Amino acid sequence: MQGAGLMGKLLKLRGSELTAREWPLDMLARLCREDPLSAHCYAFYYLTREPSRTEIVLKASGDTIESYSLIRYGGRFTIMDIYEIHIWNPIGEVVVEIGIPPSKRADIQLHNSTPSDVELVVGHFRSLGFSEFQVGEFHDMICTHESFKPSSLERLAVKLGEEHAPLYRDLELERGVEVSVEEAREILKAYPHYGVVVGNTLASIAASYITLPWVYVVGGVFTRERYRGRGYAKAVVSAITREALSSGAIAGLHVEAGNEPAIRVYETLGYKATKTRTWILAYP
Repeated sequence: MQGAGLMGKLLKLRGSELTAREWPLDMLARLCREDPLSAHCYAFYYLTREPSRTEIVLKASGDTIESYSLIRYGGRFTIMDIYEIHIWNPIGEVVVEIGIPPSKRADIQLHNSTPSDVELVVGHFRSLGFSEFQVGEFHDMICTHESFKPSSLERLAVKLGEEHAPLYRDLELERGVEVSVEEAREILKAYPHYGVVVGNTLASIAASYITLPWVYVVGGVFTRERYRGRGYAKAVVSAITREALSSGAIAGLHVEAGNEPAIRVYETLGYKATKTRTWILAYP
């Protein structure tokens, strides 16, 4: 499919339908290269890597995408059993095409939005049956070869493999998520993870859940309470950042605007905030 002739056209496509529609994917890849830590990296990744779980509603004009909503209906694993939604350049006709049942939490990230867009999105999700909303601000932060300042404790971080599955399962239980050892093994196979292991305990962890030639999106950073204050979080984030930069990508992450301890850790590693965006958590 070519973009020409799509003046004002609204398209609603499952990811599996895009295998034969190269124009949207080509455009999203180009947008991602121009702005790696953005809605576009999520759109390109989910539509190409998890097409059966992903849908996009976009408004196109000529060869340009004007606005879109990306809906991921849930990831492959228990820890990802939420709706993940990215709305870029929000407009009413794109937002109202989101149709999901209020059966689980929806994490909604707004990109290039205004305060009135928050009202638009909350109003629509309320009409779908969602009843509770939390609105917050998150910083997008990136790290490049030039800015990277590795942790002196990075040597403590090891790349986790399938053999670490029991330790990973126990760590997830501490943060309130139940996974089986088999599922833990599959998660560690699917996504790069680094951890600090103390004795027979996984004390701290960081991962990349979006891995593209242009960007690794770092997430899942967590340190068990009794091991905090020892620099372990900085060590594991340093390790996954190094892997991203060694691949030729940049490293990026999202952090809540008020989380000053985490922001300080990321800044000491060379991460710099590039923008602040609104996130909406919608609950059934």
